[in-house]
Amino acid sequence: MACRQCRGAPVAPLVQSPNSVDVYEMLRIIAVMSQSLRRTRFRRLAKCRLIAAFLAVVSAASAAAAQGPALEAPDRMVVASRLFAVVQQHFGHWEAAAPSEVDASYRQFVTDALASSRRADFTRAALRFIASLRNGHTQLIDSHADARPLKFRLLEVEGRWVVIASGQARLASGTVIRAINGRPVEEFIREAARYVHASNERLARTHVFSYPVLFSEKIALETASGGVLVVDRTTPETAPTFVAPEASEGRWLHDRQVAYIRVPSFGNSVYEQTAIELIQRYARAHTLVVDVRGNGGGATPAKLIAALMNRPWRRWQEVVSHGVALGARTIPPTFTVRESRPQLPVPGAYAGQVFLLVDRFCGSACEDFVMPFKDTRRGVLVGETTQGSSGNPYRADLGHGISVAVGAERFRFPDGQPFEGVGVTPDVPVERRISDIVAGHDAILDRVQVLTASHRQ
Repeated sequence: MACRQCRGAPVAPLVQSPNSVDVYEMLRIIAVMSQSLRRTRFRRLAKCRLIAAFLAVVSAASAAAAQGPALEAPDRMVVASRLFAVVQQHFGHWEAAAPSEVDASYRQFVTDALASSRRADFTRAALRFIASLRNGHTQLIDSHADARPLKFRLLEVEGRWVVIASGQARLASGTVIRAINGRPVEEFIREAARYVHASNERLARTHVFSYPVLFSEKIALETASGGVLVVDRTTPETAPTFVAPEASEGRWLHDRQVAYIRVPSFGNSVYEQTAIELIQRYARAHTLVVDVRGNGGGATPAKLIAALMNRPWRRWQEVVSHGVALGARTIPPTFTVRESRPQLPVPGAYAGQVFLLVDRFCGSACEDFVMPFKDTRRGVLVGETTQGSSGNPYRADLGHGISVAVGAERFRFPDGQPFEGVGVTPDVPVERRISDIVAGHDAILDRVQVLTASHRQ
């Protein structure tokens, strides 16, 4: 948590309107504060106020610079009405978002849209409306929003917010952050999560750092030790950045008996194809470890499932909502349930033991992949609970560079149990620890190696 003194300090909102700040006046205040920082006994309070004032000025300047083409009031209303019509006609997740609640959220969206004169404010109001639908596959895209990378990612680990990725040489993985832009980190995350499309609160909080539009151009991070690092999104990164592999990767883990295959994505068919080729290469292995941590999905890898599944298995149970005409609010949504369809194994499927490494970033098609192994007990899942999001979204162009994807289907487990917002739970849970992040230690991979050793005995 941030210091007690910081709680009384003025803080900058997520993004400040340039019209609400007299930049020259703020610079004068900063100069005064910097003098007080040298002479006051309450140096931490002074530092917090200085950070907040600095970020207010920076936010004002960056907000003005990041504006896309203006949206006049009639344009904002047209986009808003089109968005609501698409939701009414194609949204399939009314179990999580009651129609009355969606109506109230839309009224607030329209109120905010009419009150705003800036495109960025309209986009944030739309994001908040989308977030109220509580579906990770329902999202709004503004092609003119500020998409410059943050250069870092925080994750909640052991009840604290910790750096797990960084493009800043001075910001090491494992660093605990207690304040962002002068605000206690928990307060900042809680506010920002209200704009994130997600099927549960954990997913919303996790993906705050996937939303550059919620952050200012310069971001002040206060560490647990009291130091402050300002991340400038306008400058090049100062540390090597992670480059995703172009194909799935594999190697032997133990005496040519245990093989490891990493599948980072299903966003391109090459990942599925190269994973299948690796399965064929390691066909004589006693055990295969398939790592899909961080795999955010793409296209369902039906061929990869078939290459590993040596027994009958089941697909999701699917729930499809029938569209309700705009304005017909007295008619409740109706649904069609498609029962899970049994699938037969393909001759020649890998017959050895299978372990799947999963985490909270495994979502969508990644969950399509791991679910059958959990359902049939064909594989042992090790790691964290997956995202818990389905959708098969319907996509629509709303005009003015804004589009929307609306989750049109809702999945349940083959036996009818809820999946959305729940996720696929591991058979062997392994929670992240700050000490492992600092040391660069892969506790999940280490745990599966212990498990494979016991299976070989």
